[in-house]
Amino acid sequence: MRLPEVDVDVVVAVHDPARPVGTTVLSALRGADLAGILPSGHRVRVTVVCHGLDAADVRGRVEADLEAAGQEDVSVHVRYLELRDALRSPAGPFNAGLAAADGRWVSIIGSDDRFAAGALGAWAALGDELGSAWLVARLETDDGELVPTPRTRPGRTRDLDLVLDRLAYRTAPLGLLRRSVLVDLGLLEPGAEHPVGPLTPGLATGEDTELSLRLASSGERIDYAPDLPPYVIGTGGAAPEVAAARVTHARRPLADELAAQARLPGLRWLAALPEPARRAIVVKTLRIHVLGAVRRRPSPVDWAPGEAAWVRSLVRELLALGPDAERALHRADRALLDALLTAPDTDAVAAASRHRAGASRWDILLTPDPRHNLDPESTVRQHLDHSLSLASTRGRGFLARGGDAPHTLHDAERPRVLVLSFSPIASDARVLKQVRHLSRDFHVVTCGYGPAPDGVAAHLRVPDVAQNQLDGRLITARAYRAAYGTQAGVRWVRRHLPAGTADVILADDLDAVPLALALRPRAGVHADLHEYFPRLHEEDEAWMRRISPYQEWLCRRFLPRCAAVTTVSRRIAQEYAEQFGVEVGVVTNAAPYADLSPGPVGSPLRLVHSGACLRNRDLHVMLEAVVAAAGEGADVRLDLYLTPNDPGYLQELRAAADASGGVVTVHDPVPYAELPATLNGYDVGVHVLPPVSFNNANALPNKVFDYVQARLGLLVGPSPEMARLVHDHGLGEVAAGFDARSVADAVRTLEPDAVGGFKAASHAAARELSDAEQSRRWVESVRGIAGRGRHA
Repeated sequence: MRLPEVDVDVVVAVHDPARPVGTTVLSALRGADLAGILPSGHRVRVTVVCHGLDAADVRGRVEADLEAAGQEDVSVHVRYLELRDALRSPAGPFNAGLAAADGRWVSIIGSDDRFAAGALGAWAALGDELGSAWLVARLETDDGELVPTPRTRPGRTRDLDLVLDRLAYRTAPLGLLRRSVLVDLGLLEPGAEHPVGPLTPGLATGEDTELSLRLASSGERIDYAPDLPPYVIGTGGAAPEVAAARVTHARRPLADELAAQARLPGLRWLAALPEPARRAIVVKTLRIHVLGAVRRRPSPVDWAPGEAAWVRSLVRELLALGPDAERALHRADRALLDALLTAPDTDAVAAASRHRAGASRWDILLTPDPRHNLDPESTVRQHLDHSLSLASTRGRGFLARGGDAPHTLHDAERPRVLVLSFSPIASDARVLKQVRHLSRDFHVVTCGYGPAPDGVAAHLRVPDVAQNQLDGRLITARAYRAAYGTQAGVRWVRRHLPAGTADVILADDLDAVPLALALRPRAGVHADLHEYFPRLHEEDEAWMRRISPYQEWLCRRFLPRCAAVTTVSRRIAQEYAEQFGVEVGVVTNAAPYADLSPGPVGSPLRLVHSGACLRNRDLHVMLEAVVAAAGEGADVRLDLYLTPNDPGYLQELRAAADASGGVVTVHDPVPYAELPATLNGYDVGVHVLPPVSFNNANALPNKVFDYVQARLGLLVGPSPEMARLVHDHGLGEVAAGFDARSVADAVRTLEPDAVGGFKAASHAAARELSDAEQSRRWVESVRGIAGRGRHA
């Protein structure tokens, strides 16, 4: 088989076998199929350049990590190069990997870092759409902190400008680079006898400075992707400035530390740039690099002989390159610059550095001449633009307060509704229904994991790494408030979403309710609970002993403060009401209405089940029951459409199906949008859920409604909620028990004429049992909450 051409060549440089390079490689290939093709349709290849290391050793570590993650099949899309250049510079291995690349896009990544889930595919799709030369990735640390570069104009993300969008502050060329542009600019010469790479050879730090500046000033198209999954810097929780020094934390000689900046005055292409571009580059270089290095040397012993004179000469060269650059510096930096240019000796320079450390708040904000605070490169302008950009990013206008009084709505005609869920919203069926129905009448913004769902005004994406996880020590101490508030997802949302910016918050599941209340919506909170949480894992004694009391605390403390509460079934609603004294409505997991008709009853009778492959659902019972019924003369077949949640269990089911003599077939899952049409070709939908917990025993799952919309008859176990639905509407049969014998007996009772009647009953009840009727209850609740807020 000939593989497709490579779309994205990822280059990973590793110099230390202890680095988590396997995680980095896995992040690039996660989701790829056997051909290395991502869900976006782009083929990825990873090149690991082993800098001074044996490639076989690195390969062994990476392949062990891939195997442990169940991704060993994609290891064929990883190649390993050795480089032994005896230089302590990352430029060498990155250049070697880039020279070996032939994909349309190239992307470099450090061996401590990783791509967020879905990043590469999303970047490539957007870069292809826009025709980007450099698609600049959003940067985040691994604890979810945003690295605020580039410092673009407020709201600007497309076709960026070096000066107006302060691209000089984005030194790291991370994201996607179009390889043909690197070749056209002479930065990459892959066919040469000694290939030239785009990073400056030999530099221990700053090797990417010239590459990023050359791209930013080239006139080629540069776009920023703040709404797509980020490039994640592996700092172990450290701040970005710490991350920049991960390879070595030792202070280098000043000439080594500023080697990249010292090259700038001698670059002919830079000297040929228009004056505003040169000035922007010089202001950033002085502010961040040169004066930063001086500030790190507050003692005379920090300065080697001749270093003060050397840096003074560099400053003069930079000021000649960028006239009037000093005007943009705030008072504290301007004083340090003047001292550096005029100080008689090293003692005076060190004293100026110490004085700078004690500068006042105003001295590190304002320029000496008040008029220069309006300079686009001034600190005041940068802070102002950054604040406006954050406001734009955090909700695309949703977060603008407009000066309304706290008790009034933002817009009485179209109130603002925040749908808050610690789930991947774009694939969460219940939350998607809320979004779809609420968006017709309200200004809807979502906040949760993963990409934005369709139809929302804005989406605040919680980083994938900011997963909520309880601190066991706090749970043991019953410090429940602290346990909740210190979870990564909760902390991230509190940092990025100001209180009072929504009129109504619809909080999905119990873990979102305290946060929703803390965000103080102007009218109130609607809590939608997908399970009965105090008994969520009641089969686990340790969980019930430690975590159930915490869940009860959440319910008791926060549910009574909500304006409305809904859940998925009547019995679960009753339990919440009895235990916590709150009125709870019911919105079932109904499926969207499908405009289908019942098909003719097949011969053999066609049974179907679709859903997650989870061992605690005892799917093998349905399989064994149908095989037993067929062996006793029933003319039936069973097809299973299963998502691979438990690959080992799925393999067991496939083996059992293979041994069934064609009675049972296991299929891959189909996209949800295609599910009704797929199911419509069957006769009876089967769901027998063992009552291993309170939630299972009282479940009314979405698949039951999927079967109704597909116009099928139903065969269910004696679960009260499902049995009631089947009996109330005459939809099918209810087995006497949850064991294979009981289910087999129920299968044997299925006669073609009866099944035809069940399918007709589903057709008659399809509109009543669709989400158009059920989800209307969310809309009515939110409208009522907003109405009470309007008149408060």
